[in-house]
Order: sequence, then C-alpha cells, then structure tokens
Amino acid sequence: MTTSPQADTATIVIGPDDAAEYLSRMEIDIADVRQAIEAGDIAAGNKTQHHPVIAAGMSRWLDTVGVLRGRLARGQWVSSDPRNRPVSEHRELPYGLSTVGATEPTGIADHPSGPRAAQRKGIGTAEAVNSTIPLITVETLRRQTPTAVTGAPPGGNWFLLYYRDDDGVRAEISLPRGFEGGQFTGWVVRVILPEWRPADGAAARKPRDVGGQDVEFQVSEVAS
Repeated sequence: MTTSPQADTATIVIGPDDAAEYLSRMEIDIADVRQAIEAGDIAAGNKTQHHPVIAAGMSRWLDTVGVLRGRLARGQWVSSDPRNRPVSEHRELPYGLSTVGATEPTGIADHPSGPRAAQRKGIGTAEAVNSTIPLITVETLRRQTPTAVTGAPPGGNWFLLYYRDDDGVRAEISLPRGFEGGQFTGWVVRVILPEWRPADGAAARKPRDVGGQDVEFQVSEVAS
C-alpha cells in the first residue's frame, strides 16, 4: 500500500490507487462515493445565474449527501441527523461519515497541511470531531491504532471532503485530528480518492460553484 507522511505528526495519507481497498475495510464502496460526487455535480450544474447565489453549492451538497447516504444504507450504515447534521453511522463498526465542502488542498496528497472546511463549522461538527457525543464507546476507541496502515482503519467520525475545480471534483475521506474555532486542525488519516471528471459532453458546462462553496447551518433554540 502506498502511503506518505505529512507535516502533521503521524498523519497517514492513502493514495488513490489504494483508496478503494482501504475504504472497503470500513464497508465503504468507492463506487458509491463517486456516484454521490457525480450526482452533486449534476445538481450544481443545473443551476443558472437566475438562481440564488448559494444554489449551486447548496444543491451539490444536498445531492451528494442524499445519494451517498442512500447508497450506504443498502448495507450496514444507518442515516441519522444529530443537531440537524446528516451523518451515516455503521451498525457494527466504529465509524461515522459526514460530507463537507472543503478548500483547494482537498485531494492533494502532498499538501503540507491538507484541506479545511470551506466555511467554519458549528457545534455539531465540533462535537463529532472531539467526541463529546461519540459514535463509539471509549473502550472501542482505546482498541484502535491511529497510525495503522494495515488492519482496520481507526474508528471515529470521518468526513467526505470535496472541492470543485475547473476540471472536476477532488475528494478524500479523512479522519480529523481535532477541531477548534469552527475549523479542522489536522488529520489522522487522509484517503485520497481518484479525481472525478465529468463526461465529455458535460465538461464544457462548469457549475457556478467552481472554486468551492459550502453550506452552513445555524442551530438555535426555540423558546417554549
């Protein structure tokens, strides 16, 4: 398996050639991920200058999330929405998976810091990353080996990160090291996916969110 170190201590980078095999250990089919990315790109591409400015980015995120969660649910994954944050949780394995629009370094294996969220995230993401409402038990976490390249990937809340550039979508499924001030602070593991590119007929029509556009939600209490 091809791996490479990053500036962050102990960050493991799994290259595109090994991504499918590595993700299969989490019962994630890379074909399902690519179908979700394609669905998001089609949805974003259907928006015009007459739609609200956030329409392309919103549509990309909605369809990517919906298709990915639907595909995963055919197996051992269950969809849930803690604090209105859409998550897939594995029934038996210690994994959660969410989807986030990210910055330009997304999918670039040798980038010194790796990606960040395109927009700062809220308390739901903070709780997921920092395990204040963990998807798995402390005992299970203690059995994980965060730097292992072979065997089971480390447990925790993983993220599908995507970035739409001029030619296609770069993406990775990665496990954050921490979260502070609304932003990821580093990565334990980055699984770089093969770049997705549109079919020849659609390549000339670029979605309006090229260069990155994320979706953010504000959660507020309603007085009783």
